[in-house]
Amino acid sequence: MSPLRDRSQPAPGSDRVVDAAASGTAPLLAVRDLAVDFATDRGRVSAVRGVSFTLQAGQSLAILGESGSGKSVTGKALLGLIDPPGRVRGAIEFEGENIVGWDEARLNTVRGPGVSMVFQDSFDSLNPVYSVGSQVTELLRVRQGLDRRVARERAVALMRQVGIPAAEERLKDYPHQFSGGMRQRMCIALAIALRPRLLIADEPTTALDVTVQAGILRLVRQLQRETRMALIFVTHDLAVARLVASEVAVMYAGRIVERGGIDDIYRRPAHPYTRALLASQPDTARSWSDLRPIAGSPPDKAGIVPGCAFHPRCPIATDRCTTEEPDLRALSADRLSRCHHAEEVLDAAH
Repeated sequence: MSPLRDRSQPAPGSDRVVDAAASGTAPLLAVRDLAVDFATDRGRVSAVRGVSFTLQAGQSLAILGESGSGKSVTGKALLGLIDPPGRVRGAIEFEGENIVGWDEARLNTVRGPGVSMVFQDSFDSLNPVYSVGSQVTELLRVRQGLDRRVARERAVALMRQVGIPAAEERLKDYPHQFSGGMRQRMCIALAIALRPRLLIADEPTTALDVTVQAGILRLVRQLQRETRMALIFVTHDLAVARLVASEVAVMYAGRIVERGGIDDIYRRPAHPYTRALLASQPDTARSWSDLRPIAGSPPDKAGIVPGCAFHPRCPIATDRCTTEEPDLRALSADRLSRCHHAEEVLDAAH
C-alpha cells in the first residue's frame, strides 16, 4: 500500500492528495478538487464535492458508500461521461494530462487503452441486437485496425480469458442468451479488450448471486496481477471491497470522509459513518440481531447541511459538528479522516 505522505494543509473544503512525487514515481491518475454538479429546477445539485486522490500503476482502490454518496458519479467523471446539465470542475490528470474539458475526439484517445469501465447493469451495457462476438470484433477492428480474422481470434482469446466456456461457439450468441454472470464477464472482456492501464468497476457484482460474484472478483484480481493495471472498484459492500482492493476511500454526501488501508479501516474505523457502515454489514455480525442499520437518510444534495454532513445521523455529534465542517486530515502516515472526533472513534475501536 502506498503511504499517504502529503502533510501540507489542504485548501478549504478539498481533500488531501497522496504525494506520489515523494516516492519518486509519477501517479498514473491524479484527481484534484474534483467537483460534479447538475442543474435542476431546484438549483445546482452537488454530487461530488472536492474529491482528491492519486493512483499508481498496479494499485487498487475501493470507493465505498451508500447509494447517492457520489461514488458512481466520480467514476463516470474520470471517463468523461458526465453530460449536460452536468458540470465537472477540478482536475483529472491521467498520465500527466488534465482531461477535464476535452472533447469527445480527444477523450476517445484515452478511453479504452487508457481508462475503461465495467458498469453495474450488464444487460444495458451490451447491444441486444448484435451478437457478443460482433461487438468485441468491431471494437478491435475500429480501435486497433485488426483485420476480421485476427479480430475474431482475439475476441475468442478474450472470452476464454474471462472464463466463458466454448468461447468460439458462443461468439454468435446474443446477450439475452447469456446468464447474468456470463454477461458481466462479456462486459469485462470488452472493457479489457484494449488493455487499459486503469479499469473502473462500478458495482459489477451487485446483481449477481454469491457464487458468480466470487468468480467475477477472482477474475478481476487475476487480470490485475497479469497486466498490472490500476483498479478503482466502486461498491457499497466493504466485504467485497476487501477481496479486490488494498486501499479504500469512504464517500458520504459527495466527499471522501475516510481513507486508508482497507484492513486497517475494517478493524479500526476512524469516522462514525465508516463505523456505521461496518455495523450494518451482515459479515460483521454474529446474528441478525447484531445488525445496526444507519439511522436517518443521506442529506438532500440540493440543500446545504451546515457543519459536518453526517452530523444529523451521527451518534457522537457535538455542537461543533453542527456548525464547523471538518477537513480531511491525517491521523497517521496512511490514514485520513474527515471528523472532528476521529481520534475518539479510532480509540473506541480498540
